[in-house]
Amino acid sequence: MTTEANGSAPKRRKVAEPAKFRPGFIRTVKVWNFTTYSYTEFSLSPTLNMIIGPNGSGKSTLVASICIGLAGSISLIKRKNLKSMIKTGQEKAVVEITLENNEGKAPIVVKREFTAKDSIWTINGQRSTETKVRNLRSKFNIQLDNLCHFLPQERVAEFAGLSPEKLLMETERTLGDGHLLRMHEELISHDNESQVFSNKIDDLKTRLGKLQNEKDQLEEAAKRFEEYENKAEDIANHTLLIPYARFQDLKKQRAHLKAAREKAKQKLQSFQANFKPLNDAISETESQIEQESQEFEEIKRSARSFDESIDQFKKTQTQCSSDIVDLILNAKSTRTKAEEKRKELEAAKQEIEHLQQQKDSLPQVDEEKLKEWAEEVSTKRHELRDLEEKYATERGLKQDASSEVRQLQEKKRAAEHTLQSKDKLDVLLSAARQGPRLRLRDEALDAHKKLRTIPEYGERYFEAPVISCNVTDPSYAPAMEKVIDNNSLFAFTATSQENLNFLTQFSEKTGINAPLRMVNSAVNASPAYSKDELRSFGFDGYLSDFITGPKEVLSMIYNTSKLHTIPVSRRTLSDAQVKRLTEPQPSGKVAFMKFVAGDTLYNIQRSRYGSRQSFYVTEKISNSQFFGVQGMSQEAKDSIKREIEQLAEREAEKKEVYERHRIAADAIGRQCSEIKSQIAAIKGQQQEMDNRVKKAESLRIKIEMKKERAVKLERDANKDYSQKVHALERKIQQKFETFGEASASICSALIQMAQRDNEARLKRMNVINLKNRKSTAESLLRELKEMQEELRKDYQRYKSEYDEIKRSDAYVEIERQNQAYTDEERMRLAGMAEAYVNNGTFTEATILLKIELLKDELSLLTRGDEGTIGRLKTKLQDIKDAERFLPELEKKKEQLDKQISDLQEKYEGELSVLVDKISLAFNKRFTKVASDGRVQLAKLTRFKDWKLQILVKFREESELKVLDHQSQSGGERAVSTIFFIMSLQGLTDAPFRIVDEINQGMDPKNEQMAHRYLVHTACQNNRSQYFLVTPKLLTGLYYHPDMVVHCIFTGPYITDDNKDQLTLNFAV
Repeated sequence: MTTEANGSAPKRRKVAEPAKFRPGFIRTVKVWNFTTYSYTEFSLSPTLNMIIGPNGSGKSTLVASICIGLAGSISLIKRKNLKSMIKTGQEKAVVEITLENNEGKAPIVVKREFTAKDSIWTINGQRSTETKVRNLRSKFNIQLDNLCHFLPQERVAEFAGLSPEKLLMETERTLGDGHLLRMHEELISHDNESQVFSNKIDDLKTRLGKLQNEKDQLEEAAKRFEEYENKAEDIANHTLLIPYARFQDLKKQRAHLKAAREKAKQKLQSFQANFKPLNDAISETESQIEQESQEFEEIKRSARSFDESIDQFKKTQTQCSSDIVDLILNAKSTRTKAEEKRKELEAAKQEIEHLQQQKDSLPQVDEEKLKEWAEEVSTKRHELRDLEEKYATERGLKQDASSEVRQLQEKKRAAEHTLQSKDKLDVLLSAARQGPRLRLRDEALDAHKKLRTIPEYGERYFEAPVISCNVTDPSYAPAMEKVIDNNSLFAFTATSQENLNFLTQFSEKTGINAPLRMVNSAVNASPAYSKDELRSFGFDGYLSDFITGPKEVLSMIYNTSKLHTIPVSRRTLSDAQVKRLTEPQPSGKVAFMKFVAGDTLYNIQRSRYGSRQSFYVTEKISNSQFFGVQGMSQEAKDSIKREIEQLAEREAEKKEVYERHRIAADAIGRQCSEIKSQIAAIKGQQQEMDNRVKKAESLRIKIEMKKERAVKLERDANKDYSQKVHALERKIQQKFETFGEASASICSALIQMAQRDNEARLKRMNVINLKNRKSTAESLLRELKEMQEELRKDYQRYKSEYDEIKRSDAYVEIERQNQAYTDEERMRLAGMAEAYVNNGTFTEATILLKIELLKDELSLLTRGDEGTIGRLKTKLQDIKDAERFLPELEKKKEQLDKQISDLQEKYEGELSVLVDKISLAFNKRFTKVASDGRVQLAKLTRFKDWKLQILVKFREESELKVLDHQSQSGGERAVSTIFFIMSLQGLTDAPFRIVDEINQGMDPKNEQMAHRYLVHTACQNNRSQYFLVTPKLLTGLYYHPDMVVHCIFTGPYITDDNKDQLTLNFAV
């Protein structure tokens, strides 16, 4: 080992200690004759255990064995009985689980031997019971019935389907030792008890009020006769008062109309004064917009000027880089130049001697003959050039005519095929061309066309229902299209994953986005009701009775749209029939959740709250667009025929043009070929002579160059190159400095350009704000003008109505009735009228209403009897009892409410802090794969209605939505679930968590991110042991040294263990 200068030894690198098993962690799991295994053993990691293997290999067996071996309910893994967990052909199965005990104690071995009916439990080899195993599970806080701890494959979908109320209670049970759940349940119990007290108090108060009313009625029985007479007289007096009330109404109406007229006049005058400030504001804003726009353009031009400077600096950098490379190479070669030059000199001398020998051996050249051949070739070329121009013109015209003929022929064949075709695809394509564009339909039909061009692919898919299926009765076609969604109508159907992958690759390769569906097995379309029963409801049958096609396609439609459960009637149902179908049966269920009657689709829905009452929503059914297409219209056929005739005429004309140009081009082509042959013959002779001349000249030039080179090499061989090398090194240093200066200049220019861009953005925002201000002012001006016109109309209306009352004959009639009254009646009526005038209620309507009330009161008045006094005494005793009990109930409720308030303060404070921590942890991780996410506590009036909501947002433009099985896709729900479970880490005492196939349906990027966080959470914290079961893993995933990957290896080639329990066997 080496030591440093001061004598101290270097420090060793600190290596992290391996993770340790904590109390409640599972060390090993062993099974015998369990599901598909004869025997197997899982040796587990205290951090993350990843179990992978293809579908059907038995990955979930580990999850099931933990549930069964720790006395979990078999319903948690969606099995009916223990017999289904025993391997076929065996009578019993065994599960053995080793749990880590508290520190300093030996691990605990729990073993369960079970048959279809009985189980034998042992703990550390001692006979035990299921109750003791559950107590042991409770001791370590192992909660198999909590989806936050134990999420098997069969219950993954349940997590997203948990109600927010249930999710809160499951999370409370997970946090710490579960005391928050106990506090919540106690609050719910107290709240329910308080509600009972409230109901009793309200009932007692209602009864007390009723008793008080009955007492008052009995006390007044003696007075009723006198009241009866008084009421009759009062009615008569009020009847005489009616004419005076009418007169008062007319006076009030006139006063009201006059005030309304004056008010409308004032508003009209006020509005007319409001227009000038608005017009001035609009003009001023327009000036500001123009000024800001000019400044914006000036700043943009200034910013663009920096581009040229930056480009120039970049060119300088490029040139410097090139010069530096050249100078470095030059310096390197200069250092060894003298020796190299001497070697090159010797080689050059030998080469000169060899070249001189070659030159002396060449024959003489006849220059006159070369000149004669050159002139003849020039003449021939001029003649050939003229002919080639004529030939090119004729050939181009011929090709144009030929291309046009082929295009016309293709168009004519396509039109004839369309006219004669009976294929539903062609009919739909024809109908699509006549109507508006629909992206889904057009892309799906285009995909069908492309796939049909490759016949060998026909066995790998079934065409869309709109093509492969037919509606037996066209009158049901609209209902079919209403119930079946468009994605299913135009979807290809595959019967295997391989074929589905093929269709997916085809879609990606062609860029056509056509819907795809896969059917694993046929759907049983057996009806719940017979045809006679359907007729008794008023239906013709199920929608599935009126559609035919391939059974695989029909199974796909049944699976997605449930046609075999939706009855249909061409006739409109009566109100009684609709009521019978929409109201729950004695069993609490409705006969059909959807049905069609006439042109209406009925959807039965159930309220999620309260008594969960049923109600229905109707939708109108429009005309059929796809199943109703039976053939091409006569108008379309006639149009295609006319198009074919026109194409045929144009084809004949183009063929004549083509033939003329072909003959002319052939003749010119023959002349060109003849002249080319003559030129080629001359060129052959000329070329042979030219080669001699060129070779001689080439040798002469080479010899002279070599001699010059030899002289230079002889000088260079005796030179000293050291000074030149130093000069080159100085130049290299200068180039590096120039390169650095250019880089600094680029940075400075970029900073100034960014500043200019920011100024331009601010100016642009000012322009937009000013334009918005102008638009708002103009909109306000238009509204003011409309309001001015409304005010003018109101003023004219009020003025007209006021003048009409002044001319009314009502005054004459009122005066006539007043003359008929006596002086005594007038005095009595004046006194009555005074009371109404003082109250401001002296109107005809008030008097008539008073008369009606008096008549009603008079009709209710009757004489009392002898039993009234006895009943009055009984009511007084009841009132006394009620007044004694009421304070006692209110005191009990007050005490209970105080308990609730004290408990709520502690519960709510602690729960809010923990939810905030969960939300913070969830948001921190979740925003790496989505736009936003949080966990929110919803505090409602009743404690049973408190909720824990997981809010997620996967796209920036969308809003936060509660996680459920409707708003998000399967992959989105999966990634949200796994991140929520990870956010609980550190807040719970759960020894282990199990998640089975949670990553199915995830986007690959999200799956990689979720996997990384899961590994990091499990391996860094070591508070809980994790189990992740998955059929596949992506490449490039993050792994930690402490995690363990268990690969399930099964198949027919694994050797049988002959039931030897001491040998590992993964065979199925």
